[in-house]
Amino acid sequence: MRRLHQYARGAVVRILHVGNIANNAYNNAKFLRRKGIEADVLCYDYTHVMAQPEWEDAAFEAQPDEFHPQWDAMDLGGFQRPAWFLQAELSSGRPGRAQRFKGQFRLERLLFHQPALWMRAWAKYLECRKTGSLPRPRLLDVLFTYPKRKRFEQWFEGHDLIQAYATEPIHAWMFAPDRPYIAFEHGTMREIPFEHSGRGRLLALAYRQAAKVVITNPDVITAARRLRLTNFQFIPHPVDETKYRPRPTRVREQLVQRFQTDLVFFAPSRHNWVLKGNDLLIKAFARFRKAAHHIPILILTDWGQEVSRSRALIDALGLGTCVVWTPPLNKMKLIDYYNAADVVLDQFTLGVFGTVTPEAMACEKPVVLYFNRAVHEWCYAEMPPVISAKSEEEIFERLMELSKDPGYRAAVGQASREWIVKHHGWELVADRQITIYRELLQR
Repeated sequence: MRRLHQYARGAVVRILHVGNIANNAYNNAKFLRRKGIEADVLCYDYTHVMAQPEWEDAAFEAQPDEFHPQWDAMDLGGFQRPAWFLQAELSSGRPGRAQRFKGQFRLERLLFHQPALWMRAWAKYLECRKTGSLPRPRLLDVLFTYPKRKRFEQWFEGHDLIQAYATEPIHAWMFAPDRPYIAFEHGTMREIPFEHSGRGRLLALAYRQAAKVVITNPDVITAARRLRLTNFQFIPHPVDETKYRPRPTRVREQLVQRFQTDLVFFAPSRHNWVLKGNDLLIKAFARFRKAAHHIPILILTDWGQEVSRSRALIDALGLGTCVVWTPPLNKMKLIDYYNAADVVLDQFTLGVFGTVTPEAMACEKPVVLYFNRAVHEWCYAEMPPVISAKSEEEIFERLMELSKDPGYRAAVGQASREWIVKHHGWELVADRQITIYRELLQR
């Protein structure tokens, strides 16, 4: 197998990133390529707009279909999808009859059309048992997954290491036994490996068998310990500070002219009251509007499971004239809105942040969210200069404090960008991943 330390002597090392939820694989591969690593991305059976390179890097005005965007019909400002990003389908279709249970057709192919695979699946099942992973995967768990073997082996061919996102470590463990794989966690460790399901049992095993587990959400340290993992390392989500940066935008001028506002709050997180606390923010903003000597607006994104509940609450509180709704914003537009805002608001329940907070911080904006310092002490030597709030009362108080002092907002924004460049910058994250690759491929 080719090794990473040979790269400087001309050998080509190829890393395959599998699974592209939220463009995490695309961004990691893009940054690694800047550093000279031949990184490819496999995104199969998933065409959500936010998992497409165009959403991340193309400048466009039209609003694509959320689940099946037709990029060829849109003006993308000259952007072209890179050749190293593979959009693929696992299968061409299913029989034209009803499925009686999940995995029925895959099982039929295995038993009746590919009988030789039965023995291979049985051998893999025995291998599962030998790992000692509990709860033990069942034979049916393996049988339902194994018909995918040939496609994955074709995709994996020619790559020296697999970086598997979300639940993809299952396929890396089952179908790439001759090369190391990294299990990349981005929220999937919180609950899935503890499910009473084939997916849960196999993912727990795949985490334990991975050469390395990358954790991006500090709070899942508890899940890692519950799984008794010892092979994990924290690496934050990368932020391209050369792209997410303070810059002039016409969006600010347009908002001021249209709404006669002097204070812009931007909250682009999806609407899920349990996970994001959108209701707390809306109630706090209603109080702020009455108490503050400003003409504020709150910009929300029309995205998430509970948009209708948020709209109903806004109507009940009489906020219709000062709440601005946008469709989900592609990243180039999102940067304009970050820069148009005075304050960015994220989520108020989990105690950790995803992408909204570091992106806004890189644009030199103060961010209000619930930030649990205790959860982050194991992975950050220096805490981020975010403004923490958890309850409706705390959010209201933070909004009042920020509204009264533009100098305070500017100082927090400047400190925020400095912290992002130091702790979340694209090159730092790429270098940490390369260090792992070198370690694994030199074994």
